Amino acid sequence: MSKISKHLLPHGRLLDNLYIVSGYVITIALLFAGTLGVHGNDIKIGDISPKRYVATKSVENRIATERLQSEAQAQVGPLYKHDSQVRLLAETDIRELFTEIDNAIYDMKSKAEARANAINAANSENGDAQSKSVPFQNPQYDYNIQVSLKIPVILSKQQYEAYDSLSRNEKNDFETDVINVIDKAFEQGMTKETLDKVTKEADETLLGYGFSDTLNKMGESIVDASLKPNLILDEEAMDAAKAQKKAEVQPVMVLKDQKIVDSGEVISEEAYNVLLDLGLINTGYSESTVRFVGCAVIIFIACAALYMYIGSLQKKIIEKGNATTVMFFLYLLALAIVFATKRLNSYSMIPLSVFAMLVSILIKPKIAVVVNMFVCIIAAFIFNGDIYFLMYFLLTGTFSSILVQYTKRRSMILMVAVGVGLINMFTYAGINLFSVGYTPEAMIQSLYAGVEGIIAVIMVIGSLPLWEGVFGINTKFTLSELANPNNELMRRLMIETPGTYHHCLIVANLAETAAYDIYANETLAKVGAFFHDIGKLENPQCFSENQYSTNIHDNLDPYISAQMIMAHVENGKKLAEENGLPKAITDIIEQHHGTTLVKYFYMKCAKEKEKTGEPVYERDFRYPGPIPQSKEAAIVMLADTVEAAVRSSVSKGSDPHEVRNLVDVLVKDKLDDGQLNDCRLDLREIETIKNSFMKMFGGMYHHRVSYPKQDEINATRQAEALKTRKEELK
Repeated sequence: MSKISKHLLPHGRLLDNLYIVSGYVITIALLFAGTLGVHGNDIKIGDISPKRYVATKSVENRIATERLQSEAQAQVGPLYKHDSQVRLLAETDIRELFTEIDNAIYDMKSKAEARANAINAANSENGDAQSKSVPFQNPQYDYNIQVSLKIPVILSKQQYEAYDSLSRNEKNDFETDVINVIDKAFEQGMTKETLDKVTKEADETLLGYGFSDTLNKMGESIVDASLKPNLILDEEAMDAAKAQKKAEVQPVMVLKDQKIVDSGEVISEEAYNVLLDLGLINTGYSESTVRFVGCAVIIFIACAALYMYIGSLQKKIIEKGNATTVMFFLYLLALAIVFATKRLNSYSMIPLSVFAMLVSILIKPKIAVVVNMFVCIIAAFIFNGDIYFLMYFLLTGTFSSILVQYTKRRSMILMVAVGVGLINMFTYAGINLFSVGYTPEAMIQSLYAGVEGIIAVIMVIGSLPLWEGVFGINTKFTLSELANPNNELMRRLMIETPGTYHHCLIVANLAETAAYDIYANETLAKVGAFFHDIGKLENPQCFSENQYSTNIHDNLDPYISAQMIMAHVENGKKLAEENGLPKAITDIIEQHHGTTLVKYFYMKCAKEKEKTGEPVYERDFRYPGPIPQSKEAAIVMLADTVEAAVRSSVSKGSDPHEVRNLVDVLVKDKLDDGQLNDCRLDLREIETIKNSFMKMFGGMYHHRVSYPKQDEINATRQAEALKTRKEELK
């Protein structure tokens, strides 16, 4: 941890509980203020929208659908059916009309003839009596006929006279032609709207029969008065057609994440109803309160489940370092990301997976998978309970938290970024194909999701130095850089203390293999082993691996020698702090000997003091400690302990069984001395560590075939040369 975070961020059970309570309170407050709370007056039709509203799920735009249905029904024109009775009645009326005309003319003539006959008779009687000659009186036909005809038509005197001038056959032909004209008109059908047009066409047809103008006028009057619409509206057919058109209209859908109304726009009736259907309009304080209570209950249950999971199944991880603090601030980052991007048209561009990847790198992948589920539930509430949002980030967050572990090598960063992008793209595409079907817009959004995945990985890797600096976290990326042989301390160790350097390399290989086999942090164990003996740079000649001829301890007091040996721990700690090594490495340097006893000098001092009877205190020959506090520190301690002893044993020709017995004795000694009490290693893991050591020893210290001496080679050469000369002489 950095110096700042070390003072500002205390740890403990109380602080962990405070983080959980604070996270819950902040979440509820943000949800109430941003999503579930009452926001002033209710929105009404005609108001100005206070913000941009987007659909939280796909919903039907009922008003738009109804409008399209009305437009479709309006396309149904009037449907007519023929009324054959109209034509039959018209023909009957025309025949009766001509009969009435004939009867009227006959009556008019009969009366005129009767009057003429009466006058002639009277004149004849008077003429006989007076013996005068009186001229004969012809009938005077007056065609000014006043009669009520079957068809309401008024005929002129000239028309009656012209008709009466026709012969009987011509009259029949005229009547037949008039009927034929109206028959043709009725055959093509007439409505109220087309009556005038058809009547005009009928009049033009009548002109083609060659009658006189007077008779044509008479015929036109009869035709005009006889023609009536014979196409009447078919109400049943129209209703059926409109119903079919209405059924053919597809509902107008407002798709998820589609804009409904933007900030500053007038809320139309259509937009209002969509917002109402989506539950985005506050219709009352009681409804908002009910939703808020439900949300608070679900989030409380989620927090409790997360608390129980971490407290019971991942307690060791949380107790180590400042994991709870890091997780709390990462959670705040996740909330900030969601609230800052909730107005985007699509969640495909929300980099929420950054949270899962950071937790995976900074804490542990299995923690990241579970915590990501919790964060996705919270984020789904912010998006009004969108189930597809929840599905998307559950899947992509899980994959991202696992894949990001492979980025500890720079060559893998691009591959991991592309992999995360592909997962995002296919997940988004699959969800949209399931929810709304194939649309070009959804496929484009899938590409955006893929790009967002790549950017998220870059954001995570690029921000790691910030998180490492603020919270003092040592990721595998930082530790891997420290393992570079060009590191200044490593170069000094290699040049100034080559024996110690070689020892550190072997211990690092042993520690890395053992840590890997028990699923500890193999990178931390390896790098910690590299630096665990850097304190020997202060007095390299005090240590046997750096001594080539004389041993300075032969002429020193055992107490002084022990203090010089034990000083390399404190010296190493100071060098680590001066060179800015991570605290985890400094802890390994400080703990790799724990409080073990420097046995050789303790026993030497005890033997020397036997003669004088002076007391020898064991505490003066023990390292200051503390004992290893982590699995990695304990592994480095065991690797450091067995490496020199086993190397010495193998050089004496010991077989593998003897080496294994030696390893068992050395590890048991550490257990009995209480050096492994605080490192959380169980017996099964310790057995695995010993097996890992033996596996490595088999490769490092295997027996080799003895090489022949040069004198033996020279003697063999001389003997072979003598044999060759004898063969040549023969």
